[in-house]
Amino acid sequence: MNNHPDILVFMSDQHGADYIGWGSIPVDTPVLNTMRENGTSFDVAYTPCPLCVPARMSMMSGLLPSNTGILSNNDTLPDMTPCFTHALVAAGYETVLIGRMHFVGKDQRHGFTKRLAPDLTPVSWGRPFEAMQKERGVLGFTTFDLGATEIVGGGESFVEHYDRMVVDRALEYLSVPHEKPQFILVGTYGPHFPYITGETLFQKYLERVHLPAFFSFTEQPDYMDGIAMLRQRMKGEEVDEANALACLAAYCGQIERMDGQIGEIREAFAAYGRQTGHEGVMAYISDHGDTAGERRIYGKRSFFDKSAKIPALFEGFGIPHGKIVSSPVSLLDIGPTVCEFAGTAFDIGDGKSLVPFFRDTLYADDDRIVISQIAEKVDGSAEAALMLRWKNYKYMQFHNEQIGALLFDMETDPLEEHNLADAMPELIAWFCQVAKQTDLADLERLYSEHERNSNWFRIYEQQVGLDDTERWKDNPPSARGDLAIKAVYRTKPPKLRKTP
Repeated sequence: MNNHPDILVFMSDQHGADYIGWGSIPVDTPVLNTMRENGTSFDVAYTPCPLCVPARMSMMSGLLPSNTGILSNNDTLPDMTPCFTHALVAAGYETVLIGRMHFVGKDQRHGFTKRLAPDLTPVSWGRPFEAMQKERGVLGFTTFDLGATEIVGGGESFVEHYDRMVVDRALEYLSVPHEKPQFILVGTYGPHFPYITGETLFQKYLERVHLPAFFSFTEQPDYMDGIAMLRQRMKGEEVDEANALACLAAYCGQIERMDGQIGEIREAFAAYGRQTGHEGVMAYISDHGDTAGERRIYGKRSFFDKSAKIPALFEGFGIPHGKIVSSPVSLLDIGPTVCEFAGTAFDIGDGKSLVPFFRDTLYADDDRIVISQIAEKVDGSAEAALMLRWKNYKYMQFHNEQIGALLFDMETDPLEEHNLADAMPELIAWFCQVAKQTDLADLERLYSEHERNSNWFRIYEQQVGLDDTERWKDNPPSARGDLAIKAVYRTKPPKLRKTP
């Protein structure tokens, strides 16, 4: 491979791999379909944590959450933790962040030498709620899973405007040549909720979508009753069938909108290569998915495929055309892969380079076990869980739950309905041995310690003043909740539900 190709990664937020042109819930994604035809698609790719900041910090560092200690959104990497971007800079690359990466605190770079667009979410330990409420109006609470189903429909949202700004900055940067080889990460916020998209797209998908699997209370898989971590994420009767269809329609519309933006960047990146004479590699990834109503759960924070499985596509110089990889891979692999493209290495973490898949058409890594981890509050106490994906099996282990383990055959049961734990005791015993590599009690300790630390940092910041300069604040008044189609319009934040 060329030692210095230009590399561009388009990274969205909350795009589940099942919601795509070839997915189980088809969305019109002609650009991603073309990338799949012209490049290589990893169809069994998982996030190391189904939550924004832990997933992104793991991608940057190549380390699992159990090795970063980062398990919530109010956390960040220490500035002495090396990221794959540092290795790229040492190899002579310009590392350019355009838009979102969800960094928190004073270090908004972590190895990026340039940042050309701010982030949409708070960049400080303290969240400037009053300012954000003025900027976003009644849509302010809809970025959280608690409020995501409350305002849904067709019209403008701040996500549309933020993503447009990010794409325009990227197009501007790609319009002129740059001296150094480039690593560019374009980070958008969509299709992350709020569940709002343009009126035409909303109407289009409202006529197409069906109720999510297991939406009815009476059709929930039996194991849901025994796992409080999952039960607490379920929406109650306030989310009816019409609400669920509207949420899914808006989500699909946002994915199609994003596909068009990927197309703009793809064309500009190709034109940049023609202008400079450089070879180029482009990738598309997301940080995690969105269950979008399956099992009455919205957002991320579960290991079900709608939440934990992500799209991962590569196209360009040295990438085989039309190759589909079914070996499990991880978001952790992005850094080692990009660095090997660049003629250097980033082999200090838990990820693996995917370049062997590109070099050898027969290469497979079928015995690899891909890991995802999470911790959160359940009934006021920290609780941890992990997922292992090996071949066609997915194993989940929950700490301190009535049902401690789930096992699914993803080939015969892609909706993860039938728990095989009792039927396959030998396989469960093997997975239990592998799972011992993750100490769930230690994950809970890390979660609690980092929660304490982030609270201290927030209080300190209140005393010395927060630096909010790299947060996007330019949402226009037209995108603060006055929707053309108000499918659901409950403007007061809902109260927290206790675990049933």
